[in-house]
Amino acid sequence: MTPGANKGLRAALSIVATLAAATAIAADKTVPSAEPSLAYGAETYQARCVLCHGRQGHGDGLLALSIVKYPSSNLHENRHGKDLAAVKRSITYGGSRGEMADEMPPWGDELTYTQLESVALFTRLLLNEPDKAYALLQQTRKPPKADLRVGQILYRNYCSLCHGPNGEGDGKMAKVIKDPPPFNLTMSRAPDEYLQLIIPQGGEAMGRSPRMPPWGSQLADEDLKSVILYIKTLRR
Repeated sequence: MTPGANKGLRAALSIVATLAAATAIAADKTVPSAEPSLAYGAETYQARCVLCHGRQGHGDGLLALSIVKYPSSNLHENRHGKDLAAVKRSITYGGSRGEMADEMPPWGDELTYTQLESVALFTRLLLNEPDKAYALLQQTRKPPKADLRVGQILYRNYCSLCHGPNGEGDGKMAKVIKDPPPFNLTMSRAPDEYLQLIIPQGGEAMGRSPRMPPWGSQLADEDLKSVILYIKTLRR
């Protein structure tokens, strides 16, 4: 991707993030008496943070995956402190003080008090007790919807290394993985139900190649549905 294309993509996704922010702020102002809570923090995280940090904080958000040389946004590689004060400071000031990458925006002037306090509570939980945070995300997540554009980006980042850019089994790892080689997805007629098992569980769990890793810890339900939707467009 050229530097010009990178800038264009940054601008487009910035607009998306801004619109999402405006919607979230408007929603928060309709409940001025709301008290900060972990549940509201999980909702705010999903509305405001997943573009960069990903569904579970692993740094695999749409924005991070789409821009070449995007700085690591994996929250679990924490470098700025896990206590509540440190988390709140990171969210409030972002990269404006030179303590982290410029791509991390300062949210102090955009989040309402309830949002800031809640998402700080939730982020601290994500850093210190991730399993509890994942369960809370699942509880507060809206019904998943497949998105072809998201599926294409996820495929490119997770699947093309083996299966190739067009699903023909000719990815870079095909030179190394020979027995069996990566599957030619253009020939696949597997139903959605099968793909919903083999992608998160991996090949070995399904009696297929042990070289296919399990992606369940990386893909949320909506991500899985999106990548399956895209994989089916590769079929001939």
